[in-house]
Amino acid sequence: MQIFGNIRKLFNHYLIIDLNDVDPPDRRLIEENANQLVEVRFDDGRHITRDQRRKIYAMLGEIDSWCGNYIPDLTKSQMKRMYAVDKGLYEDFSLSDCSITMASRFIEYLLAFCFANDVPFASKTVDVIREQYGWDLQCLKYHRCMICGRHADIAHVHAVGIGRNRNKISHVGNNVMALCREHHQEQHRIGIATFMQQNQLKGVRVTQEIAEMLRLGNWRSERGEEIISTEE
Repeated sequence: MQIFGNIRKLFNHYLIIDLNDVDPPDRRLIEENANQLVEVRFDDGRHITRDQRRKIYAMLGEIDSWCGNYIPDLTKSQMKRMYAVDKGLYEDFSLSDCSITMASRFIEYLLAFCFANDVPFASKTVDVIREQYGWDLQCLKYHRCMICGRHADIAHVHAVGIGRNRNKISHVGNNVMALCREHHQEQHRIGIATFMQQNQLKGVRVTQEIAEMLRLGNWRSERGEEIISTEE
């Protein structure tokens, strides 16, 4: 169930929301489940930016060509509906005035969809969307180059160190990138600092979840064990 109300007061750990406009049946349901966990979403009044809209339509265009619709409005409607079903939304949203948060979540959803279904990206689309943080994560997950989108291997921003077995140490806390062979060779040729600056890369900091996803180092180790840092 999705309801809307105005925030009236926030104090200590309590949030008071005005539910006067909620229908009686829904209000009774809320009262009966007063101690249940709920999700609260805020509309901060900031709406979708021009840059976000550009990214969304770039990906929708690629999806439209990939699936063979060649009807952009139909593809947009289908992807919005798929997103709503996936997220349990009951209200439609417009790409002309939805919130920044909604636009950001839809971008992440489209990115995940494109990577999972191997939707090809034109180079101009890559240029539009690759600075999105979700792009880096999806590139790591699906082994696609963060710069050009081609097949990639995992490259370390920080050197593991001579004499250390990278399959047995923890990589948590390190930064990694997904780079194709060409860009990986370029990285070694011009040096990591210059390469990162020229390509506006920061890498992704490895968490336990990312280590498990990429099977990096001792990713099978139990949580809570002492971490062996690989940074120098």
